[in-house]
Amino acid sequence: MKPFLRLRKRLREKAQDARERAVTYVALGDSVTQGCMQAGVLEYERVYHQVLWRGTHRRYPGTVFNVINSGVGGDTLQASRSRWERDVLHYKPDLVTICFGHNDAHGGMDGIGPFVRELGDLVRRIRTETEAEILLMTPCMMMNRDNDRIAEEHKPLVPAFLKLAEEGVLSRYVEALKQFALREDIPLFDTYAMWEDMERGGMDITSRLSNGINHPDAEFHLEWGKALEEILLAE
Repeated sequence: MKPFLRLRKRLREKAQDARERAVTYVALGDSVTQGCMQAGVLEYERVYHQVLWRGTHRRYPGTVFNVINSGVGGDTLQASRSRWERDVLHYKPDLVTICFGHNDAHGGMDGIGPFVRELGDLVRRIRTETEAEILLMTPCMMMNRDNDRIAEEHKPLVPAFLKLAEEGVLSRYVEALKQFALREDIPLFDTYAMWEDMERGGMDITSRLSNGINHPDAEFHLEWGKALEEILLAE
């Protein structure tokens, strides 16, 4: 079956009949999903899932599409487990996107196996306890050089992030996500590949990070949300 047919069917039904249950989307992830930008700044309007929210209402006038922001700064997939019931399953969503990897990568190569097992547990619970369609997403790239956008309080983090870049750890998590999605037959949106394309085109990747470390700028969130709109909603 073509992915996300149920989602589009639900959006049409709600647009045509106000008495239908509202369509609910849960965006689960870390600080990027939460909307964290530079130090101390949260973005509420231009974070990727809000861009998708606006695109959905353009395509389905009259529908009700509730977006639940279940991103928490600093979270790993394992740390999020304690809130799966409250922040995901409780809402009986129609769509769940899952986007982790930045903080998980600090677990190094040895953390990849536990990361994938945790993801398997989450997917099984969503599939068992809800009717939601699932979209996995790879993380954005992170810093590969020191820079002047890093806040003073975050400078002690720089060596650990540069070590991740030098050792290529995040790309290994990305590959594990891709392999998991293939095995489990789950659609995957490769956000990381968007950054690889920019890098191949000569872009200084670090210049696209609002905090200089791991938070994409608002312009990237806009591109990301529009790309999601095409994947999820194009008829």
